[in-house]
Amino acid sequence: MRYKCLSIMMSILLMMQLTLPLHPAFAEENKPAVDEAKELVQKGLTIFEIDKEVSRLNEQDAKIVLQIKQNEQDITKQNSHVDSTRKHAGNVMRAYYTGDRDSIWMLLFSVHSFADALRMFEYLQMIISNDHRALAAFTDSFNKLKSLQKDLETSRTDLQKTKDTYLEQRERLVKLQDELDKQLAVSAQAGVIQEQIKSLNDQWKSEGIPLFREYLKNLSAAFRELPQYVTKESKFMDLSSIKNPVITISDTDFNAYLHGKNESLQNLNFQFTDGSIIAKGQKDQIQMIIEGRFLLKENPDMNEVRFVVDKLEFNGFQLPDTTIEDFSKEFQLGFIPKKIVSYLDVVSVETKNGTAVVKLKLSL
Repeated sequence: MRYKCLSIMMSILLMMQLTLPLHPAFAEENKPAVDEAKELVQKGLTIFEIDKEVSRLNEQDAKIVLQIKQNEQDITKQNSHVDSTRKHAGNVMRAYYTGDRDSIWMLLFSVHSFADALRMFEYLQMIISNDHRALAAFTDSFNKLKSLQKDLETSRTDLQKTKDTYLEQRERLVKLQDELDKQLAVSAQAGVIQEQIKSLNDQWKSEGIPLFREYLKNLSAAFRELPQYVTKESKFMDLSSIKNPVITISDTDFNAYLHGKNESLQNLNFQFTDGSIIAKGQKDQIQMIIEGRFLLKENPDMNEVRFVVDKLEFNGFQLPDTTIEDFSKEFQLGFIPKKIVSYLDVVSVETKNGTAVVKLKLSL
């Protein structure tokens, strides 16, 4: 009986040894299928966002066309006004050139009383004032015409750029949609994947976009006020060189500043690495990642430290460059030290080993 029990136990152990390795192997076999499904869902999100950009460009195109039409109508009216004022200005210039105005001034010497002289002087002043108004009216109308023509040229340039971008994005959209359709056509999970694409796109539209906008809006305000915060705290300022102060802030202190600045930023954390910045956040069922870098933007009057976004992720899916560009136009992420301290301008910025280093110069 004892031997029988031992035999049973050995059989069970042998079965366990045979069974355990099957799970990882099964997972490995299914990994390509999972990766393929995620790739298709990712493509669906990219198509959704590019399609949105194509629609925006189409609307922008229509607005610019209307603006061009309005500019052309304004130029036609202004041309008529320029012709009218040109005639008056021409008459005035001709009168001065031919000496008509000189003969009018000679009338002063033909008056017989002081009262007549005053009346004649007032009359001459009125003529001169009218002359000046005629010349000024022509100058103003001509300058306005030049301005309208410049606006028209700018609108036409903008229209061409918009058309080029539209065609580029439209071609990109058609190509991606064609790829997705072909891949779904041979996929055994096509129906499931299409549902996942729809679900992700709906979640991005209803929850993702509002959350990203909330984060970026609050980040924009926090970045603008960062110089005021770091210049008040002596631990961030290195004044060993009076002419070239240095601000050094760790990502830990930066996160503490953000979390104290706005409640909605408390679940967003930045990490400074060599040459790049990664921010991760989560709210309810939404996870987000923002990757970017600090960039010095040099301006004639004052320089700016700009946070440039290179990558956005929503629940593990990467958003296309069109989405990044759209958000970047709407929200400016950066700070200008000179706006807070008028005699300090920024000359360089870098991130490394968990810290951001901003070098300044004294400019009196």
